[in-house]
Amino acid sequence: MAAEKLAAEKPAAAKPATRKAANGRDPAATRERILRAALREFAQRGYAGGRVEGIAKRSGVAKGLVFHYFGTKEGLYLAVQQRIYENLRRRQDETQLAGLGPVEGMRKLVIDTFRGFREMPEIIRLMNEENLHQARNIRGAHAIPALYNPLVAAIERLIAAGREEGLFRAEIDPVAFYIALSGLGYFYMSNRYTLGTVLQVDLEDAGRIAAYEEMIADMVVAYLQGGAATLPMLSLPEPAVVCDGG
Repeated sequence: MAAEKLAAEKPAAAKPATRKAANGRDPAATRERILRAALREFAQRGYAGGRVEGIAKRSGVAKGLVFHYFGTKEGLYLAVQQRIYENLRRRQDETQLAGLGPVEGMRKLVIDTFRGFREMPEIIRLMNEENLHQARNIRGAHAIPALYNPLVAAIERLIAAGREEGLFRAEIDPVAFYIALSGLGYFYMSNRYTLGTVLQVDLEDAGRIAAYEEMIADMVVAYLQGGAATLPMLSLPEPAVVCDGG
C-alpha cells in the first residue's frame, strides 16, 4: 500500500510539448536562420561567390543541415530570391490601398515601393545579380510571379476608380505603369553611389530622400491625370527626284 501511495503521489514525467523541447532544435527557426544568413552571403558575394560553408558558419549550423533543409545551393539561392520578393511585397500591402481614393492609393504605392528598396538594400543587389544572369534561377519559380497577382489587381482597381471619377486618363497599361513606378525607386537606390559621386550630392541625405518621395509621387499622379499626349507631326522634306540627263 505504501508503494502504491508513493507511486500515486509521484508526478508523471512531463511529455515534450513541442518538437523543439524533445530534441533541442526548432526546425522552423533553424531554417529561417539559415535563410537569413544565405541572404546576406549571396547579397555580398553573388551566387557564384557565395559559399555554403560561409552560410553554415553565419547561421551557426553544420553544413549538412543547410543541405537538409534546402537540398542544394541552387535551392537555397532560389529560396533567398523568393524571400526578397516577399519582403518587398509586404511593404506594398495592397490591402492598405483598398480604403484610399485612386490618387491617394497611387501615391502610397509609389512611396511604399521606393521605401521597400531603400529599407532593404540587399534587394537591389540580389535583383541585379539575377538580372545579370537573365533571371535563369527564378524563371521556373512560379511562386514569385504569383506574389504580384494581387498587386496588379489592386492597380487595376485604382485605375478603374480613377477613370470612373474622371480623374485618370483613358488608356493606362497596369503592367507598364508598375514597371515605371518601380523603376523610379529602384534606379535611385541601385545608382545612388555613382550618381552621388558624379553629381556631387548626398543621395542618402534624409531631406533629399523625403523630397524625392514626394517628387516621384507627383510625377506618377501627373501622368495618371494627364490627357493623351499630342506631339506635332514632323514634316519631312520631299525626297529629291534625280533625273537622268538625256
